[in-house]
Amino acid sequence: MATFLFLILAVSPVAGQENLPGLIKKVESSIVMIVTYGKDGNMLGQGSGFFIDEKGDVITNSHVLQDASRATVKTTDGEEYPIKRVLAEDKEGDIVQVSVDISREAVRPLPVATKLPEVGERVIVIGTPLGLDKTVSDGIVSAVREIPGFGKIVQVTAPISPGSSGSPVIDMKGEVIGIAAFFVVAGQNLNFAIPGERIAGLTLGQAETLPEREEARTKDLLASAEGLYTIGIHYVWAEDYGKALPYFVETVKRNPGYSQAYFQMGFCLAKLGQYKEAIVPYEQAVRINPKDADILNNLCVAYGMAGRYQEAIESCGQSIQLKSDLAETHNNLGWAYQRIGRYQEAIQFCKEAIRLKPDLAPAHYNLGNAYSALRRYKEAIDAYKEAVRIKFDYAEGHLDLGAAYFYMGGYEEAIDSYKRAIRLKPSLAEGHLNLGMAYLKSGDRGSAVEEYKILRRMNPEMANKLFNLIYE
Repeated sequence: MATFLFLILAVSPVAGQENLPGLIKKVESSIVMIVTYGKDGNMLGQGSGFFIDEKGDVITNSHVLQDASRATVKTTDGEEYPIKRVLAEDKEGDIVQVSVDISREAVRPLPVATKLPEVGERVIVIGTPLGLDKTVSDGIVSAVREIPGFGKIVQVTAPISPGSSGSPVIDMKGEVIGIAAFFVVAGQNLNFAIPGERIAGLTLGQAETLPEREEARTKDLLASAEGLYTIGIHYVWAEDYGKALPYFVETVKRNPGYSQAYFQMGFCLAKLGQYKEAIVPYEQAVRINPKDADILNNLCVAYGMAGRYQEAIESCGQSIQLKSDLAETHNNLGWAYQRIGRYQEAIQFCKEAIRLKPDLAPAHYNLGNAYSALRRYKEAIDAYKEAVRIKFDYAEGHLDLGAAYFYMGGYEEAIDSYKRAIRLKPSLAEGHLNLGMAYLKSGDRGSAVEEYKILRRMNPEMANKLFNLIYE
C-alpha cells in the first residue's frame, strides 16, 4: 500500500459559554462594517473588517472592495469614515489592508495570532451580514489543512454568511486566528478562515487609492486568469477537485506562464487518482519554476504512483536539494526506494523524515514496510505501532501491523490488529483474508469460514485462496 503526502446572537451551548459575553464586549468595538460604492455613486455592497493597528488600518477580504471607487468604514458607535488607500494585498489569500481617515482615539485594534489554532479549539466570528448590527456565531476549529501551492487553511463550524466576509475569527483569548472567507459549493456553505500568519505576513507596498486600484485591476490582462485561479482554489479548499480542475485548465489557456495553475491541475488530477495524467501539468510547472521544491515533491508522488520509480527518486532528490527540511519529500523518497527493493535507502530516508517531523505517521508506516521486506519484523512492529499511535484510524497501518505479528507467530495479536483494520475500513478485502488465515493458524476454523463467506461477496479471488487453505 502506497503512502504519499501530497446582530443575532447564534451561540451553541458548549463549555465556557459564561465567558462569551465578556469576550464579545471586549472585541466588538474593533469590528467594522465596510460599504462600497461604484463610479456612479451607487452602493455596490458591504462586508466586514477589523482594526489591525493603532493607526486605524483595517483588514478585510480583497473581494469586498472589488469594483469599488469609494468605500467607508462604519464603527460600532455608528460613525462612518472614508477608506483612503490600499496599503497591502494578498490576492491569492483574499486579504487586503487599507488605511482609514479616523482618529486614533476611535481605534481598538485586535491582536493577530501567528500560531495555527488547534483542531477542536473554540472560536467566534463577529461580522455585519446583510447590513445588520454585529452578529456573532460560535463553533470550533474542525480542520487545519495544507493546500499545496497555497498554504494552510482553517475550517470552522461557526457559520459565516456572505456579508460577514472579512470578519475576524477570534479565539477565546481575544486573538484573531484568521479572517473569514465565505464559500458555497454544491448548495453547502463552507466556512473557512485564512490563518493569522498570512495576515501578519502582509507586506506594505506602494499605497494606492481605490480608483487607482480598480484601474490597475481592469488593465491587468491576467486579471481574468487570476480570478479563475481563485475560484479553482476555493473548490480545492472544499476538496471538490473535479469542479476545481476546469478552472485551472482555463487559467493556463489565458496565461500559459502561470506555474501555480499547472501545479493545481496536477494536484487535482492526482487527488482524482489520475496520476499518469497529473505528470504532464506537474512537469510543465517545473519547467516554468524549476526551483520550487513543493512542485518537485508532488511530481515525485505522481511518478511513483504511475510506477515510474527512478524518475520519482530523481524528482524527490531535486526537491531535497532545494529544501532539505521537507519531511514529506524524504518520506516519499523512502517509499520510492522501497518499491525498487533498495530497502536500506528506504529506511534511511524514512528515518530522516521522522527526525524532521516525528508525528508524520506515513513515514513510520513506510519504515515498517521497509523493515518487513527485510523480515525484521520486531522493528517493523515498533514502527507500525508508532504510526497507529499517531493516527489511530490508519487502517493500512493496523493491517500491516497484523501481518508483522502473523509472521512472528503472534496470531492473537495479528487477529486483534486485523479486526481493528476492518472496523476502520470494512471494504478492506485483504483484511478479511489475513484475518481468516490468522484464525486458521490459531485453530479457529469456524471463524475462518465466516471470513470466507464475507470474502465471497467482496473478492472471489481472495475467497478462493482462503477456501483452499481451509480445506487443504
